[in-house]
Amino acid sequence: MKKLYLFTFAVLLLRFDAAAQIPVTDVAGFAQDTANEVLNLAEYIEMVSNQVEQINSLTQQLQQVTAYVKAFGDPSSLLEITGVSGLVADLQQSGVGQTIGELQQLASGVEALKANANGLYGSITDITSSGINVPRPEELYRKFAAVDRTTENYTTVYDDVVSRRKALKGQMVATAQQLQSASTDAETQKLSGVLASQGAELQALDSEVGFAASQALVQDIANRADAQKQENAHNEEIAADRHDALKKAGSMLVPDVTSDILQEMSNRK
Repeated sequence: MKKLYLFTFAVLLLRFDAAAQIPVTDVAGFAQDTANEVLNLAEYIEMVSNQVEQINSLTQQLQQVTAYVKAFGDPSSLLEITGVSGLVADLQQSGVGQTIGELQQLASGVEALKANANGLYGSITDITSSGINVPRPEELYRKFAAVDRTTENYTTVYDDVVSRRKALKGQMVATAQQLQSASTDAETQKLSGVLASQGAELQALDSEVGFAASQALVQDIANRADAQKQENAHNEEIAADRHDALKKAGSMLVPDVTSDILQEMSNRK
């Protein structure tokens, strides 16, 4: 019996020693660590989700920009627009017309006497007196030469404008055709601006013709005014000469009584 007690005690002692070797787990700490890990994992998943949303948003924006560029075009890439080079070249031309001051300075009486408008008029020759040719005073014909000069200037400007208008209208046709086939809004806007500028330049060319015509008209008006001025001056000179003649004639008709008075005074003495 005593041996049984010793055996039982030994078994219990061994079990107690074995139980003492089993590690003790902190359940509360483990649960807290697990909860922290879960929370960190949730935060990481949320961060990744936000990044995915940002990437999707940027992708959508890029797609929108790409679609916009495809539909409207990139204005900076349109460097060669139909009609621009021709328009710039035409705008840089100064025209062939001269100012009315330049035309007046170039006016020559000799040219006026010889001018016949390609045979349309007759040239003015020298005056013949008693078989002798007397040259005409050239300075008196410079004002007519000025009109001839302005008329020639108008013709030159008109021919130049007709040529430039023809070229410009051809450029406008090319621009309009390019505008019809434009595939983007940017190209359409630029071509529309070029076409509008070409239309304005066409009107400017027409104004050059009107300006040249006004020069001839102004010079003709100046000549007419000068003719009237010269006529008035000539009439005043005629009136002054007549006045002097009448005054002299009147003095000759008045009797000279001075000698009679002196003779009578001598007789009285």
